[in-house]
Amino acid sequence: MLTAGKGSRMGEQGLTLNKALLPIDGKAIISHIINKFPPKTEFVIGLGYLGNQVHQYLKIAHSDIQFKFVQVDNFDGAGSGPGYSLLCCRHYLQQSFYFVSCDTLWENELDFSSSENWLGVARIDPSLSDRYCNLKIINNQIEDLSDKTLVNDTAYHAFVGLCHINDYSLFWRALESTVLVAGEHQISNGIKELILKTKVIPQFILWHDVGDAEKYKEIVERFENFDFSKTNESLYIINGKVIKFFVDAKITEKRVAKSKLNPLVFPKITNHEGQFYAYDFQPGETLYKVNNQEIFRRFLNFLVKDLWHLKNVDVKVMYETCKRFYYDKTLERLTLYSRKYPGPDIATNINGKNIPPTSELLGSIPWHRLANGMSTFIHGDLQFDNVLYDSESDTFKLLDWRQDFGGHVDFGDLYYDLAKIYGGIFLNYDYVKLNLISYSEMENGIFFDFAQRFQTKCYLEILSKFIVSQGYDLDHVKLLVSLIYLNMAPLHHYPFDKLLYSLGRQMLHSQIQNLKFIND
Repeated sequence: MLTAGKGSRMGEQGLTLNKALLPIDGKAIISHIINKFPPKTEFVIGLGYLGNQVHQYLKIAHSDIQFKFVQVDNFDGAGSGPGYSLLCCRHYLQQSFYFVSCDTLWENELDFSSSENWLGVARIDPSLSDRYCNLKIINNQIEDLSDKTLVNDTAYHAFVGLCHINDYSLFWRALESTVLVAGEHQISNGIKELILKTKVIPQFILWHDVGDAEKYKEIVERFENFDFSKTNESLYIINGKVIKFFVDAKITEKRVAKSKLNPLVFPKITNHEGQFYAYDFQPGETLYKVNNQEIFRRFLNFLVKDLWHLKNVDVKVMYETCKRFYYDKTLERLTLYSRKYPGPDIATNINGKNIPPTSELLGSIPWHRLANGMSTFIHGDLQFDNVLYDSESDTFKLLDWRQDFGGHVDFGDLYYDLAKIYGGIFLNYDYVKLNLISYSEMENGIFFDFAQRFQTKCYLEILSKFIVSQGYDLDHVKLLVSLIYLNMAPLHHYPFDKLLYSLGRQMLHSQIQNLKFIND
């Protein structure tokens, strides 16, 4: 299996994550492929662009499988291509073998006991045939090959990037040819020789090509109602493990370190490889699924008892940390949003209310008030999808914790955790994943809506009473909620990003107006 090529056709995510590791239905593409082969299959993996990621992932996700890793020395220069990358793996393939590209998925079961040369084929739109290697089939035998050229003959089918090479010596000798097709060294050089000198049969495949961003998105949408993913991280659930990936390896390192500071509330990290960490799949259901008033109250008590341990932090250090985290980070995130959606910062009619420009709203925030935080150990993203409740053991476990707060791993602002809980109740992220949102831009303004639980108001009342009973400032929490939505906006995809931005502006305006009324 070749994973050496750059993911240049996979969009932004393909630039920072090897395309073989892009997730579909909670598993990397490469895992879907591996699971199609019989147990104890040995895999030879060609590594190139971001090859260390593939190595790290497979070491964690498929520790029971034998891999041979081959470093492809030329994966994007002159003379590179799948043919050259495959040649680099020749040493380990001096026997009949299967070849599969890392962007080929299929549905049907295959006969892996065949001793014939066969090539996986599928029918495609002839107008797209110049993107593929095309194989001419006559009387259930492959008779000809036309690579990366338009063909308008129904006898031709596309090669899907999956095949069995039985006459491997003949194949390798032919593959040494340096003839380039579409500027690359293709494996068609070897396939041509097999067609010419041996019998090659077609294997009809129920094929899914995930070789570019558009096709990948189509497949993802078959399993997910809404793309809630972020471009700087990925999540995998496979073989009894939960695996997290971050583009920034320092985030991974800090998350692992933070989990060790409070092992009672976090899962035990079992693996840490570069940009990846993993823990065993945890029992229980998310709070979104099982929450009720009694469980929620017990959850808040759990946080007080086991999570929010007070930290002795210098007042000036805490003030500067909060100021940096709230003010500086908000400006940075809004800069990202403005780059994503360039345009003037103007007043906007949102859901029938005139909302001032964002810059004006930011200028009205009492930043000094937000900078007076409460120094405790925190989770950092306490929305209900990140909280598991196991009814059998009557215990909570916290997932997907934030790695630091303003650079500090061992403490943060308690108000931030409270705001995250509040924000995740008001805007149900699990409903967002079900695409239960609407967003539209019309001549007379922006309109959005989203589904809420029947118990939403009740949970917010319980939380609000808890905040007040603990002696904390409820308005402080609500201000942070609006900032959280604004900060989240640039990290997500349309239309959720725009909904977050508009919701954050609307809530921020409402809260500022409320503070003015109280002060008056």
